[in-house]
Order: sequence, then structure tokens, then C-alpha cells
Amino acid sequence: MAQHALRPLLMPSSLAIWVGDHANAPIVQALLPIVLTQLPRGKMHFVGRSDIGKTPVHQVESLDALPFTPELLVVAGPLSCSFSDFVAQCAAKGIQHLVTLIWIGEETETMQTALKQHNVRMIGPNSFGICRPKLGVNPWLGATAPLAGRLALMSQSGTVASAVVDWATWQGIGFSQIVAMGSPVDIMPSQVLDFLSNDFESQAILMYLQSIGQPTRFLSSLRAAGRSKPVAVVTEHGTGADERVLDAALTRTGAVRGHRLNDLVSAAAVMTNARRVKDGSLMIIGNGAGPGELAAQRAREVNVSLLSPNEELRTKLENVMALRGSVGPVTTVWASCPTDLFINLADVALQSRDCGAVLLMLSPTALLDTASLYEQVLALHKKQRKLVMVCMLGGGNSVQLRTKLAEAGIPTFRTPEAAIEGFQFLEQFQRNQHLAKQAPDSHAFRFKIDLAEPKAVLADLLKQKNKHPTTEELKGIFDMFQIRLTGRRQSSYLLQAPIHLRAFQDPVFGPAIGLSIEGANQWNKSNEAVALPPLNTVLAKDLIHRAFPGVESFELEELLRNFSTMICELPEFVEITMADVRIHDSGSIFADISATLRRCRGWRRYAHLAFHPYPRQWVEDLELRNGQSIVVRPVLPRDAEMMADFVRNLSHQSRYFRFISNLEELTPRMLASMSHIDYDREMALMAVGEDEKHTPYLMGAARYIDNFDDSSCEFSVVVGDDYQGLGLAAHLMRRLFLVAADKGIKQMKGTVLAENKHMIEFCRHIGFAIKRDPDDFSLVVAELKLTPKFIKQVQEKLGIMT
Repeated sequence: MAQHALRPLLMPSSLAIWVGDHANAPIVQALLPIVLTQLPRGKMHFVGRSDIGKTPVHQVESLDALPFTPELLVVAGPLSCSFSDFVAQCAAKGIQHLVTLIWIGEETETMQTALKQHNVRMIGPNSFGICRPKLGVNPWLGATAPLAGRLALMSQSGTVASAVVDWATWQGIGFSQIVAMGSPVDIMPSQVLDFLSNDFESQAILMYLQSIGQPTRFLSSLRAAGRSKPVAVVTEHGTGADERVLDAALTRTGAVRGHRLNDLVSAAAVMTNARRVKDGSLMIIGNGAGPGELAAQRAREVNVSLLSPNEELRTKLENVMALRGSVGPVTTVWASCPTDLFINLADVALQSRDCGAVLLMLSPTALLDTASLYEQVLALHKKQRKLVMVCMLGGGNSVQLRTKLAEAGIPTFRTPEAAIEGFQFLEQFQRNQHLAKQAPDSHAFRFKIDLAEPKAVLADLLKQKNKHPTTEELKGIFDMFQIRLTGRRQSSYLLQAPIHLRAFQDPVFGPAIGLSIEGANQWNKSNEAVALPPLNTVLAKDLIHRAFPGVESFELEELLRNFSTMICELPEFVEITMADVRIHDSGSIFADISATLRRCRGWRRYAHLAFHPYPRQWVEDLELRNGQSIVVRPVLPRDAEMMADFVRNLSHQSRYFRFISNLEELTPRMLASMSHIDYDREMALMAVGEDEKHTPYLMGAARYIDNFDDSSCEFSVVVGDDYQGLGLAAHLMRRLFLVAADKGIKQMKGTVLAENKHMIEFCRHIGFAIKRDPDDFSLVVAELKLTPKFIKQVQEKLGIMT
């Protein structure tokens, strides 16, 4: 796999800092002491005519005078020429990556044109800089030099980034990468996020966003990151999206949204340390009633379930307590008690199935032995697999204890509220991860709906300039999507009250679905739960639970799935409102329907959606040369175990050629990345057979992932050793060509080991051009242009009529 395109920019092996002709420029003066505090492992030079004083770093007057070509140039001083001329000078020196800290007073389009013309990438302008602490790369304007660690931070606000780093450093939390975006004109947050999702040293990601950018690209990158590591996002309210829709969108990516900067801080305390929350409630054990009650109050506000011990557990806890405190959801121990009492109570609680985690809520007292507490908490943490959190109030020795606990991998907090919010983050993260793994289908395929028919009806209505059709005019379309409307409002129906169901357009994320109770024929938006299509049973249940807690209704789930399918397949609907909805015992539905239509001629299928349905259009039955019947289909999240077995059973040589490494088996993170994909930006086609017991097994796979340039992608293909010679690899690749071309991709590339003669010959056979990798002679690059002529030839080979 080739290195990520942003690697030289975010983790450079050499850099230069442009100070220009004015050493007294504020940004230069602020940056100099920071970068000189810890010099990077690679080369670093200053560039400019101004005298910056005596430093251990060499200085040259111009870019031409640099004795090497730096991978990254940090622009800290003012320019003496236009931005376009400066970019041309960088390109002439071979510099392709810039981090621009200064403000550039030129039009965005002018800067973008110059960067694109010279193939130069840039973060900024007005960036606060970047940090890669482990490499000593720290050209940034934050007040604190960050510690090295496993947490990545990306922020569109430099001051927010500086504040978070300052707080985290005080808590002993370190960073793998910091990126303060500034005012992006070239590299966007989604591209940085894509890098961080593939960065092994970044085990979790914090994000602060002021704008979303291109929503599908942003969500795709966020989903790619969230499927393999915890992601917390705090956004400003001015993103342009409905707040409920934004929440729904982030939920579907597996990320967790915070609404305040303090939420980001709370998430940072648990993201790289905490274990999964086991089933059960949270128990608070403290050495004083006040802090514990504050935690309990916050838990009630954010719906965190606190443990009310059952009779058996209460008896065990009271025996340990021995009249030295009170037992309950907040268990309070006398302040005069020895430290081991807190640990013994926690140990007993964690052995109960009802207890999922324990929070030790402690205030510093002269009676609390902090040294002993650290050792005992650490021993408890190592003893069992449930979550132990510590909230240690105060400063002084408390700061040292919090730092030591954090370094030991134990989530640690300094306020009761932050501790509860950190626990809530973990609960939400696990819920969102479950929802993000859903791959909703379009029931248009299951019901074999001929979409030409409803589209013709809508086109005829629009031709008649009827943009607001009636219930009767839409009844036929609803019937096609298995929503059987009746004109009779019966007094008896399945739910306790009529409901209100609607599809509406969010200005950022497109179609959204709202569900609420309609009391006394009055619709109240404040009570509406919102989700993004497409929906499956799991997602429909989640929407119902949020709208009507405790309600179970198969009929309503079915209505939501079918309604979602209609929204997915018919972008002509700008809005649909189903008011006074009553689901009858017979399965028929009464509703007052209103709608607004628009013309969508020439739209690509699902282009209007923030999340694309499972691409069932690429599922096919295939008969191999040996007569075996198999299925070729896009990958599903549930295929992870099957993929693990497939790779495990490959020969050593096949694994080495596929992964260009001595890999024995796929790691959990690799499996998550390869099985849980975003179909809008990548595709994996699986050839799946069945044994005598109808157990599916993987025979081969071909995949691509786009390069974030809207025109090219990287591919790979592998067929099991026992299934070669059946034409399977060629068929998978040709199907992959069609998928990529349908997505608008113009070029496909792949890296192959030069010694893999069989793969090189195969690539030539199906149309790739082969050339040496200029950066590594042990590799070759296979390239192919997906021209209309080539795609037509592929369709002919596959027997597809156009």
C-alpha cells in the first residue's frame, strides 16, 4: 500500500521555516522559541533575509539556497511577492507541501489555482500549525508544547486547539498528531481525517469543527475513522445543518458529538484509555456525600443509569462497609476510613452482573493515602475487565495522582460532571458503533419495484406544473412501495396515538426523516426524533425508541423502512408529510399526505443522500468455469470473520504478494476497515461460495478506495489459492471497473511487487499499463484509464447489454 498523500505534510522527515524579511513579525517571534525547544529528528532550516539571532538551526536567504529539498515548508513570515509567485518558487525547488500560518490577502480561487497548477498542497492560510510530538515536529502557535501520546486533535480553531492541548498536558495526556486547520482553501478537514484514520499511532481522534464542507465526503471520512477508533466531534452551531440532523448524521458514522468544549475535554480523558462499558449500570463510591451527589445529579440530566444495588449486592456491600457509611447508587464512605475500603467496595460491586463500571469520587483529605490509593486502583484495574474510573478533586498532590493514573491507562477526571460526561461518551460511542455497522438495503430490489413507473407518474405531475400533489394523486406510488393507504379513518388502530411522519430537506445533509406523536392533531416539532435514510430494522427501532420510549411496533418499523426506501429512490420528493397517521390491524394506513416535488432529470442514483444504501445493484449470480455457482456481491460488516478465515488460509506467498508484508492474519482494526466500508468512496466485491452445509466462504475479492481527488482510486485483488484458474480475478476486476466508472472515477492505480510476475501479467491482460515505481524499484505501478470506450469493451466482455 502506498504511503498516504499527506504523510510528508503531517509527519515530515525534513522541514524549512519561512521567516521572510521581517524577523520582528509577530508570528515569527512567537514561533521561534517553540520550534527551538525541541528540534526535529530530520533536517530543519530557516529561510529569509532577516536576522533571527543565534540559533542551533542553519539559516539561508532564499528557497534556492536550501541545501536540501524539505518535505514541508512552514510559512511564518510575510511574503515579499504574490502568493502565486511564491508557490511557483516552492515548486521550482521541489517543495510540494506548505503549512501557512500567516494570512494571505488574496482570493480563494487565486490561491487554489496556483496550488493546483504547481501540484502543491497546503494547510491554511491562517493556520495555527501542526505537531507530531514523537518526531519533534512542532511548528505551531499553541502556548504549550504537547506531550507525545496516542490522541490526535484536529481543530478549525487554533485557540481551541491550544486550550485543549494546554489542559491535556496538565492532565498528563499526550498527542500523536495536532492539526490546526485555519481557513482551508486546499486541504480540507475530511482529508486530514482520512490520514488520521489510517495513522496507527493515532488511537483516538478529537475534532473541533466550524463548518462541515462537502457533507458526503466529510461523513465518508468520519465513518472511515470511526469504524476503527473512537472519534469525538464538537461543532459550532453555525454549520448550517439542523442540530438534530447533524446529531443523526454523526451517530451513523460511529462518532460521538459533544455540544460544549468541555465535552471535548471529557472525551479526551477516556478515549485512549477506557475499556468498553460492560452491560450494567454505573456505581459511584466516594469519601463524601457532596461530590457524589453532584455526579448523580449530572447523571440524571444526561440519562446515565446509576446502579441501585439489589438485595444480594446490598448485603455484600454492607458487610464490607461495616457501618462505616451508606450504600446506594451513590455509596458514601466516612472520610476517616482507610483507603482499602473504597477498593474493596468497588471490587465487590464489579463482581455483580448489574454493575458495568465504578466511579471512585474522591476529595483530598489528610486521611487519604494517595500513594496507597494509586497502587490499589492500579491493582483493581488489572484484576478485572470492567471499567474503573477515578475522579480526584483538587490540585497539589491530586494533580500528580491524576497524571499517574492517566499514564496507567485509567480514565481520570477532576470534576464530578466531567467524570459522568466521560462515561456517557463511552456509552454513546458503543451505541453509535453499533448503528454505524448497519448497511441498510433498498427494498426497491427486494420488492422488484420498476422505478420507471413511479418516476413517470411524478414526471407527469411536474409536466402539469403540479408540485404539490394530493393524497389521491400519490396513492399509487405509495402502493408501489408497500405502503397501503386507505381513505377510512378508523377509531381503532395499533398505536396509542396518531403519529406524524415526514421527510424534509436539511440544507447540509439532504433528506431526513422525522417521527413524532401527533396529539390532538397538533404536530410539535420539539418532540420529533430525526434519522437519515436509508433505514433498516435496527435503525428504525432506534428511531422509534427515541420518538416513543418503550414502544415496540413491527408495523411501524415496516412503515419506516418502506418510507425510507421511497425517499432513497425518488429524489423528486423535496418534502413529504404524513399527518394523523393511523396504522390499522389490517396493515392499511390512514394519513393526510402533502408533498412538494422537484425535477431530478439526470441525477445519479442516490446522489441526493448523505448515506448510500447497500449497493444491491452490484449483486450477481455467477457460474464459474468448473460449473460452480457462486454470488458476487459488495462486502457487508458481518463478513469480517469470513475475511479473516480467507486470509488465514492463503499461502504465505499469496499473503505476501497481496499485503506486501509478512502478514500472518488480519488484525481487528484491519478487519473493521476492510469489512465496514463506505460504498460512496470505496468498494469491495466478494466472490462467495457455499459448502454442503450452506455455510458461506470467501473465494476472492477485489476492492478500490478513492484517492480523495474525485478522479482516481487504488485497487487490489486476491483470489484464494484453491480457486485460481477459474477466471474469477478477471471477472471481479471487470465488475470493479464498472462500479468505479459509475462513481465518476477516471483512473485506477495499484502497487505490485516487481517479483510478482503473475500479477503483473494479469494486470497487462485486463488492460493496465505497467511502469516502475520511481520511489521504489522493488515495486511497479499498474495504471488504467476508465474511458467510455474501455468501459464499453468491459461491458461486452461481461455480456452486459447497454
